[in-house]
Amino acid sequence: MRAREACAVITMTATCLATNYALVWLPNIKLMDFLVFATGLLFGPIAGASVGALTWLIYGTINPYGFCLPILAATACSETIYGLAGGLLRRLSGLRWLEGEGLAWSAYKLGVLGFALTALYDLLTNLAFALVFGMPVLLALAYGAYFALTHEVSNAVLFAICTPALARAARLLAPWEGEIDA
Repeated sequence: MRAREACAVITMTATCLATNYALVWLPNIKLMDFLVFATGLLFGPIAGASVGALTWLIYGTINPYGFCLPILAATACSETIYGLAGGLLRRLSGLRWLEGEGLAWSAYKLGVLGFALTALYDLLTNLAFALVFGMPVLLALAYGAYFALTHEVSNAVLFAICTPALARAARLLAPWEGEIDA
């Protein structure tokens, strides 16, 4: 990892932690997932996945809701999907996917992506919860349905609104603009 990516990982991890603690009063509505995705989009999948894992390793250890090692492992591993997805989107198409499309269409696709990634995250973490606490899987999914839906819808909105703005700003402001399209 180069110095630029290392600085991005440190800065974005700190930003994720700050926003998580600031929004602790809103269960399952966080900026962290979008920020992890954005790190992957701007700096690559390794940087994005690193931010996701590091954020959960710190936040999950010093968590206002309590600490449980198996749940920490599940959330830290599952959070990496956002960074990996952002990095994959970057590798497949850079930021060219914004060109030639209307903002509404880009926002729609990103909202669907945010919803789908969050549904996968919620499924994995709810399965881990069921296994750790010896609960039937369907019961765990049913108990977590409200929180999962809140998480998925809020992330869909965040991804739809924030990602096109971030990508356009990156194309205008980033000194490494050529690398983002590669």
